[in-house]
Amino acid sequence: MFIILTLVFVCLFILYVKHKYFTSRRSIPSLPGHFLFGNLLQSGLLRGASLPQVYTSFKNKLGDIYEIKLGFFHGIVVGNIDDVKYIFTHRHIYDQNDWSVELLSVFIPDGLITLKDAKFKRHASIVMPLFRHGKILSNFDLIINCTDELLNNWRSSSSDQIHCDILQQSQNLLLEIFGFIGFDYDFDALGGTENNELAQALRNYLGMVEIGSYLPNFLFRAYMKFSPKYQRIQTTIKRYLYRMMEQELTETPESRAQRKKTSLIASLVASLQTDEQAEERKSEEEKKGLIRREILGEMLMFLIAGFETTSTALTWSIHLLSKHPEVQQKIKAELTKENVHHDLILDRFDSLIYLDCVIKEILRFSPPVHAVARTLTMNDRLPNSGIQLYKGDQILVSLWTLSRDSRYWSIDPELFYPERFLGEDKNHNPYAFFSFGSGHRQCIGQDLARFELKVIVARLMQYVTFIDGGPEVNAGGHVQGLTVMPKYVGVKIKFD
Repeated sequence: MFIILTLVFVCLFILYVKHKYFTSRRSIPSLPGHFLFGNLLQSGLLRGASLPQVYTSFKNKLGDIYEIKLGFFHGIVVGNIDDVKYIFTHRHIYDQNDWSVELLSVFIPDGLITLKDAKFKRHASIVMPLFRHGKILSNFDLIINCTDELLNNWRSSSSDQIHCDILQQSQNLLLEIFGFIGFDYDFDALGGTENNELAQALRNYLGMVEIGSYLPNFLFRAYMKFSPKYQRIQTTIKRYLYRMMEQELTETPESRAQRKKTSLIASLVASLQTDEQAEERKSEEEKKGLIRREILGEMLMFLIAGFETTSTALTWSIHLLSKHPEVQQKIKAELTKENVHHDLILDRFDSLIYLDCVIKEILRFSPPVHAVARTLTMNDRLPNSGIQLYKGDQILVSLWTLSRDSRYWSIDPELFYPERFLGEDKNHNPYAFFSFGSGHRQCIGQDLARFELKVIVARLMQYVTFIDGGPEVNAGGHVQGLTVMPKYVGVKIKFD
């Protein structure tokens, strides 16, 4: 009898999974998928393909709008620019994506990126003021000093050496920078990742997100709960974060009150509620500050965001500059023309117009984030395509395909050509290029990321020229992680 009941349960469970995750009830174009895998095998993701490559392939076969099934994730990819505009301008219908919130909440349950409604507003009121333009500019000298430390490391290497660890070096640099900007803490990351426990733990932490992308949330949570590797990584990261928090708590209230205007950690700790248990019992509308668990979540979220996305953009920058020496020469010429060839100062930084175009083109040509996701809060119909959508549908807008779609660019979008932003494509459609998202849940740190990238590239171009290391080691390609990273970057670094 027990065996029969077990078989019945297994059959019912399989039917439930098939109905919930693998049965399409709409007429949106899609490719026939496999049970449990959906289009995962067809996509090539398990064989090393990246999501931008998948989006491009599916778009060529199915058109602007199609349904894609990657394991237990089902999404509707929208690539028509009028429908994309509609999605981003109707925030009450297309809200923060439930699937990504469920996935990331396993790692960051109390980080801004996973929050909604009143709780989101409470956290945002504490952290968002730190990302205003004037406060970002105050980090100029800090970014210069950290970049100079990287340059000193490069000076000790042979001019004939091919650097194939540019991604790791970029991650180390951004970890060092954000350690100071966000936490007033020296991670000593530029001494090398192999000797940096936190940098390695963060890298492994991010790698685990990929596992969760293809599993139902309850299975992923169970895996993480019983994974010794995850527990070790989490323990390492928490040890560093609590150390930073305790360091801040030793500061005087007067010092913290002054520094919270510019320091993330000071602002977070200043919001710490004295009676945390009493605070937990309050309704969300009554809460004002944060409790220790929430501070930890925000620290982890900003650390990962500051560590991963901008370092990926910097890696793409070095790779693309090595492939386009004429672009490097134009940047150097602009630095000389604006009298900042030797002394890079903030007062003249806005005059580097061509460098702005280069940064835009890097982010357009190789956006680190592959897509922006939204979830429907009610039934709706897209105005241009006429596709009927339903509450709970997961929508994906591929940054990669829009930024490479020839319908929306006057100059061939397959060309890396910064000058496009000085002429024909200067007034491009804003919904064809939005590397940090669009609408009400776009990245709050995007101005800091652009500023960091521009300062770092300017500083590097003052002193070095990146030389292509050859097709075998500098082929680019894609590695799909939390961001889309170049697979092969190998460059020589020549000091001018």
